[in-house]
Amino acid sequence: MELTKKSIRMCRLKKRAISQITMDDDFIVPDVKPDIEKIILDDGDVEIEEVRRLAEKAELRGKLHYRLLYHPAEGGGLHAMQGTIPFDEYVNVPELADKDYLQAEAEIEDLTIELIHSRKINVKAILTFRLNVEGIDEETAVTEVTDEAPVEVLMRVIRAAQTAVCQKDTYRLKEEIGLSGSQPDIEELLWNQCRLRNVQIRPMDGQLSIQGNLHVFCVYRGPEAHIPPQWLEKEIPFAGSVELPDAAEDMYPEITARLGHCQMDIQPDFDGENRSIALDVVMELDIKLYEEETIQVVSDVYSPAKELSPEYLPSQVEEIVVKNSSRTRLTERLKSGSQDNILQICHVDGVVRVDDKKPVEGGLLLEGALCLKILYMTDSDSCPLQSMKGVIPFQYKAEARGMNEQCMYQLNTGLEQLGAVMLGGGEIEVKAVVLFDMLVRKQLKEQLITGITEEPLDLDRIQKLPGIVVYAVQPEDTLWKIAKKFHASVDSLRKLNELSEDTLSPGKRLLVLKQVEEAV
Repeated sequence: MELTKKSIRMCRLKKRAISQITMDDDFIVPDVKPDIEKIILDDGDVEIEEVRRLAEKAELRGKLHYRLLYHPAEGGGLHAMQGTIPFDEYVNVPELADKDYLQAEAEIEDLTIELIHSRKINVKAILTFRLNVEGIDEETAVTEVTDEAPVEVLMRVIRAAQTAVCQKDTYRLKEEIGLSGSQPDIEELLWNQCRLRNVQIRPMDGQLSIQGNLHVFCVYRGPEAHIPPQWLEKEIPFAGSVELPDAAEDMYPEITARLGHCQMDIQPDFDGENRSIALDVVMELDIKLYEEETIQVVSDVYSPAKELSPEYLPSQVEEIVVKNSSRTRLTERLKSGSQDNILQICHVDGVVRVDDKKPVEGGLLLEGALCLKILYMTDSDSCPLQSMKGVIPFQYKAEARGMNEQCMYQLNTGLEQLGAVMLGGGEIEVKAVVLFDMLVRKQLKEQLITGITEEPLDLDRIQKLPGIVVYAVQPEDTLWKIAKKFHASVDSLRKLNELSEDTLSPGKRLLVLKQVEEAV
């Protein structure tokens, strides 16, 4: 007897681990920087530099990068300060294997930079680390049985979402941004920020197609002291590809894209004047591609010539439920709290935070907030550039037909649009469009045949079976069950009873003829 087998490759989630650390450190203002009068704007990024596998745990090494924009005590133009705080965090992961795929994410839950005195600041931060540990498993199933002796085979169809690609990669983007004709030259870059918006990544044959927008904002000092702070804001569309030989257009993507590196440098133009900014961005990609396949597997087997005992293995096969992208619009009016009149909004920055995710029937219920920082120009002579923070809470159901509480999902959030306008009286209206991209999978329990044991026919058992019988169909009966029970064949049942279809009505009487074949 020859068995044809097929391997089903799946990436299984073994463990989700969450760890949180608190950072609290003081920093002295560098000697080359003036005293701090007032902090205008602060921000931070987390960089995971290394993820190491250890015995029963993973080590995450990296840095918290902080920066601030401030007004100096002696007056004059704006100044900036930045620094880093290293971290080395251990996350317990029982039964961690060398071949396991680790996906690590870090998020700043809270960042507070306070002025202790004019030459010293305090930086407090709460960092949350999320670690997904996944292992590649292979399930084997018999898909065909061939033998010289007659064999009855029952087939069934399963849908399996196989893991075709599971890896990390990067996408690099280089651009040059020029100043408008009315803006002065750049003497010093004080503040810069890059954000990804509306990123769409699709698998193609042999590659990944990547497109989206890079939102760039920077504040700079002009060449003359009397020139007020200058800023530049650009939305840069980008499109490109990443080579991926195993990718195919019909695969389901589960891809997370994040900014791993963003560098801005002053770039002289053709005339040697500092009127351009060179931008170097690296996107980090966590890539998983699923290939859904319809597979015919052997569900049961018997032979009129010998005893066959299928070897069943309890297995779990994954199936794609839905791939869905949705969006929701947010609008909120915020009070600036400033005593000075707002002349112009310079920049609005937002980060989507999802605090609670609850799978429900037909979708995923999300609760969270859009956390905002707004930079604006006022009529104040001493401190014209000011900022405020705001929060827009939201509750949204991301539709996913077929989803329930037992399903697994990967959710990516982002901003498609974000803007703010002045309404007067110190009031600012913020409008945003938040994106939710989700891939939903479910696990199905299957009994897969991995082998078949052959033994000589039990003649005593066969002789006790009637040679011919009239059988009344029971509610749970199928042609296969009846044929196997009386050592017949499905084809003989069809021919003897002139059946045109396999559906049986309870109470129907069938003529069953026992078959015994000689083993070859």
